[in-house]
Amino acid sequence: MKTHLLSAGKKGQHAFLLAGILLLLSFASSATTYYVSPLGNDNTGTGTLANPWKTLRKATSTVTAAGNTIHLVAGTYTETQASSLAPGVSLEGEGLATTIVISNITGQWSNLLSLSSGQDTNGNQSISGITFDGQYVNETTYKTWIAIWITGRSNVVIHDCKIINFKDRGVIFDGNDATDPHSDPGHYATGNKFYNNTVLNSAANTGNYGAGLVNIGGQLGMEIYNNTLIQNQRPNFKNGWPLKYWDEGWLKGVKIYNNILTKAPYVGSYPGENGDWDFAIEFFNIQGIEIYNNTIQGSIDLNYNRKGSYAFTAWIHHNTLHHSTLNSNFESGIILEFRTESIIIEDNIFNNVSSGVQFNTRGVANTGGNNPETPAPAGGYSVLSNNIIRRNLFSNVYQGNGVGTAAGITVISEGTDDPQIQGLDIYNNTIVAKSGDAPWIGIDFTSMSAPTASGSNINIRNNIVVGFGDAWLKGTSGAGNTHLTGVVVTHNDAWNNGSGNTPSWPGGNPTSYTYNNNKATNPLFVSTTDFRLQPASTLIDAGIYVGSPYAGNAPDDGYNEFGAGALPITLVNFTVKENNGKNILNWSTANEINSSYFSIERSTDGKSFFPIGRVNANGFSSAEIKYSFTDPSPADGKNFYRLAMTDLDASYEYSKIVSVNNKRSQSLRFGYTSLQAGNSSAVINVSSSKAQAANLVIADAAGRLILSAPVQLQAGINTLNKSMPAIAAGIYYLRLFTTEESVVKSIISQ
Repeated sequence: MKTHLLSAGKKGQHAFLLAGILLLLSFASSATTYYVSPLGNDNTGTGTLANPWKTLRKATSTVTAAGNTIHLVAGTYTETQASSLAPGVSLEGEGLATTIVISNITGQWSNLLSLSSGQDTNGNQSISGITFDGQYVNETTYKTWIAIWITGRSNVVIHDCKIINFKDRGVIFDGNDATDPHSDPGHYATGNKFYNNTVLNSAANTGNYGAGLVNIGGQLGMEIYNNTLIQNQRPNFKNGWPLKYWDEGWLKGVKIYNNILTKAPYVGSYPGENGDWDFAIEFFNIQGIEIYNNTIQGSIDLNYNRKGSYAFTAWIHHNTLHHSTLNSNFESGIILEFRTESIIIEDNIFNNVSSGVQFNTRGVANTGGNNPETPAPAGGYSVLSNNIIRRNLFSNVYQGNGVGTAAGITVISEGTDDPQIQGLDIYNNTIVAKSGDAPWIGIDFTSMSAPTASGSNINIRNNIVVGFGDAWLKGTSGAGNTHLTGVVVTHNDAWNNGSGNTPSWPGGNPTSYTYNNNKATNPLFVSTTDFRLQPASTLIDAGIYVGSPYAGNAPDDGYNEFGAGALPITLVNFTVKENNGKNILNWSTANEINSSYFSIERSTDGKSFFPIGRVNANGFSSAEIKYSFTDPSPADGKNFYRLAMTDLDASYEYSKIVSVNNKRSQSLRFGYTSLQAGNSSAVINVSSSKAQAANLVIADAAGRLILSAPVQLQAGINTLNKSMPAIAAGIYYLRLFTTEESVVKSIISQ
């Protein structure tokens, strides 16, 4: 709720009293809402708007019955003691710009707000509209370690909050009360959500461990979306990562979408130097997770990847993983560690990375200190089964400084060289090396020299691979060490690579090897930064059908069907309007063919746009289709919007840009007011931007209620004539409020 203060009469009189009166006038519409104010009193307060408490600690210690809400009125709070929020009790502020909680709590593992219960507890509560500040300044000057720590609870929702400057971690969602569970814990929190939040400068890297801005473990079906998570504010080697597992992960059916995730550029000369990595997301023990439509600076690192009862272990799609400025040091895209099965990686854009997708297997018995399956699965932790990489763009793939296996797609074995590949499809990718710093290999199977290594059912089709120094596709060295069988390499285009643009198999060709219909021709990209095909490209209709939709007589080679850059979507109109602090976008299409979704992007300068949401498209239609999207938390001032209209093959084009001023001003305004001493009536003019129900309150300077009455306002000027007890001369306060906002006016009756 927004509260706006208007004043009339003598300025500066009774400022402290006015603040107290505002609290009185903001009385609760429900007996289950309790109030806290910086001007309240923990000793004499009752938690009412007329007599609020002063601290969050007092409120959370007192309000423990499920269904109640603690409301922090606008202001700045300084908390010196940790608070514990009971199950079923929600916490709300009046907006992250106006309700600020500063934590002055110190000590190792100190946390500002705890939601801790035994596992399988239904939290059924939310936290919203608050900025939490932990006062981290630098590595020696800081206060609180953790902002919010949730244990054992389901159905906890944190939204529209800002969490900044905590020493170690921002938020922890721990679904079970076991510490470091070395096997499936069996208990998962369900229904937890984290959305529309900003988390900054609250994830540490100590050298012994790296923490996350948001840490999750033991979660079933959790959703994390529409957040901005940035950790790049600390010195080299001191930044943690945006998203991190907790207690070995154990994540099932989790969805991560529409987020902006930024990790500081990697500065180490080898992975793990000083405990640092290039991870923006690091998860352990996953099943059925989906990561999509995110903009990510840093890598995605997934460990112990099993699909269980899900159709896939992870579906990673429609993300942009890139550094806007190329890092001179090694940076990864997606890293899949240990055993990995049924991964789908499709329709992503990788830019300025050293390795696009890499499988980091281990030896058969190497659990990495984790023991998710007892006994170990057949093949142990070297098995890669039924994985799919398709329709991705890998652009500007570079070697970089330091240790790392640079390639578009690579299989790496750490210390044992014994990967066991049981089904791998690499289809319709475009992989382009950086000129002047190209890696040696485009698609790399060179780490398979051990006698126990094996690979079967590997299909490499419809790809474009450009500019790699040694070979676009290469196997293990040493006679007889190829260890691959059932390899199909067809309908690819290799250009400007070593080995004469042919695959290199130093250990001999794979057994049951199919190699045909491949090209070595200039793909004729649109430009050095636009990797769609020009009309003259011989790669149009040069592919083979592999199950994906295509235009023309046959699939094109590469990630993008020719002609899809000018999408078969006819956009009729695209408008935006402000409505009570929210921006409403509307658009319609007259024709759609193979349309997939609209990504909504916002900017405050009209130049740098960031995704804030997604709306699925109809797909196929010749009739007008209408769409809408609400931006619930626009930036102050002018907001610019555009649509990224995306086709089924991941190609896209932008709409025109529209803009609107987000006024963030009240829909209610007081006008002329007549309140005379000795009179028993009041005449009050109110301007309302729309028809709406409201409540009118008049109180005197001592806080005594003179009038409380519901009113029905119409759009425009409203004249309210109200009867009330005769009043004496003095200061009076008028408050008009709805469920969404409140305006207050002081007036002197003479």
